[in-house]
Amino acid sequence: MKPIGWTQRAQAAAQAVAAGDDPNNHSRVWRDLKDGLAALLHDKCWYCESPVDRSDNAVDHFRPKNRVSDAANLHPGYRWLAFNESNFRYACTYCNSRRKDIEGTTAGGKADRFPLVNEAQRVYAAGSIAVEQPMLLDPCEISDWRLLGCHQENGQPCAATTDPVSKQRAESSIEILHLHYEPTCKKRHSVAVQLMSDVDEGKRLFEIVTQDPTRAPDFKAVAARLHRAIDRESPYSGDMHFLLRGQRSDAHPWIQELLEA
Repeated sequence: MKPIGWTQRAQAAAQAVAAGDDPNNHSRVWRDLKDGLAALLHDKCWYCESPVDRSDNAVDHFRPKNRVSDAANLHPGYRWLAFNESNFRYACTYCNSRRKDIEGTTAGGKADRFPLVNEAQRVYAAGSIAVEQPMLLDPCEISDWRLLGCHQENGQPCAATTDPVSKQRAESSIEILHLHYEPTCKKRHSVAVQLMSDVDEGKRLFEIVTQDPTRAPDFKAVAARLHRAIDRESPYSGDMHFLLRGQRSDAHPWIQELLEA
């Protein structure tokens, strides 16, 4: 739910920017939606799915409101989208701002990055952006999340597709959004370890239940934990969904049922 009067303030700010004002002079407009955006996914960063304690999260403009460093020509930013709520994403500091992990030797952070699959389709002035295909995976696109997964042995992110363009988008997103930040990988790995332990227990109990129905409550309890792990409100749910998909088999149809639930 937007604060009372937010739409009118956003429209006034957009008009001021169209007349030449700096979008940052009206930053209160998008900051006022931060708590609401956070609540949509239980305080998770929409890009890396880390809980809010990873950093001070902020409202990111998916298409940068100021300079676009990936543009072939000088691009002042998608200023006409600076106050358009469809351009807002809830992001942690490590995904949103340029950071370097000295210990892990990784660097990343979106900042003013916004590469396209086809740079020739870049839009430079107010108008339709439908012709653009972002290189970055978008948490608001219904299928983009399926293009990312992680390695269960270390929590490192990976592309979950072999399609050349989709794989390029996933790998670019890992680098630009700093999804391979080592402390995040450790947290992701911890969740993956628990998931795989529950999968093994579920498989064991599923076979037992066929002979001993009294163990059904135990099996259901494990299945419930797995269901929570892939719920969109849980940390790293997309990565856990990827790992669980890899455990499907004809011998354990309950895994597919969980994925479809």
